Amino acid sequence: MSKSIIAVHAEFPNEEACLAYLEKMRWPNGVKCLACESDRISKFTTQETTRKRVNKKTGEVKIKTVPARHLYTCLECGRQFTATVGTIFNDSHLPLQKWFLAVALMCNAKKGLSAKQMERDLDVHYRTAWYLNHRIRKAMVEGVEGLFTGTVEVDETYVGGKYDRRLKRAKGDKEPVVGMIERGGKVRTFHVEKVNRKTVVGKIHENISAEAELVVTDQSPIYHTLHKTRNHESVNHAIKEYVRGNIHTNTIENFWSLFKRGVIGSFHKVSIKHLHRYLSEFQYRFNNRDAENLFALVVIRLLIGSAMQYRELVAHPASERPSATPGLDGEPF
Repeated sequence: MSKSIIAVHAEFPNEEACLAYLEKMRWPNGVKCLACESDRISKFTTQETTRKRVNKKTGEVKIKTVPARHLYTCLECGRQFTATVGTIFNDSHLPLQKWFLAVALMCNAKKGLSAKQMERDLDVHYRTAWYLNHRIRKAMVEGVEGLFTGTVEVDETYVGGKYDRRLKRAKGDKEPVVGMIERGGKVRTFHVEKVNRKTVVGKIHENISAEAELVVTDQSPIYHTLHKTRNHESVNHAIKEYVRGNIHTNTIENFWSLFKRGVIGSFHKVSIKHLHRYLSEFQYRFNNRDAENLFALVVIRLLIGSAMQYRELVAHPASERPSATPGLDGEPF
């Protein structure tokens, strides 16, 4: 469960409230110096001032407001620092209140939130919204925690729009993704280069225990040797067999349906380069759907996570394949 937008706005009406929240999250037992870890800390606030900015081309003079700063001083070593230093929030020009609203919006958007929608909701530039969304998605990347051991459904699918001869791609040229879900548990997703036995069965071996109760797939030939290493059953969709007792892949297919509704309805198109980030967002939101406070979980991950540089996000590696689905939310204008 995540906080509603109204609740976030009421709880964090200004920068001071946001900083107090970050302080509590970062130092639950009281503020400590980042250099010497002393708890002898003095807190003070600078006064709001103004600064003149001169346009070198036109000579126009503008008065810019320099907001007040909320600082800590260590009484042992004399170091000054803030609640955001060393975090992703430190080098951002966005007010913390907008960061918190963005987190709440993405946590509550079951089918995702496009950068254009974030641009309108927060009244920011499109590039700012696009960059903000991807930094929050990075905080939603989960590490692998053990192997699945219960009844696990595995399915592969393809992400991409309908064929259009105006696009520079072949018919049916879509991006393959593989997913597996433990019934009553979590889902894991992977953007893969090809769907073949080596790739898909390899992912199964990496993520599903040999002692798992059951692995359920469809009738695809890539799973024909899986029975040698796992307790494997399949349903034959080719003859319209979708459920046979406890044997079905409906759970993972429901997840794919939700993800594709997000791509089609919210993002419209996504780029190959960032497809794994969108998968991480939907995966994290699904896996934490019963969390008591999803908003707090994401803010904590933003606090402890490493910053993502804009140049890293827009870089085009030499090995990158041409985008099959370039579009509005996939790349900035």
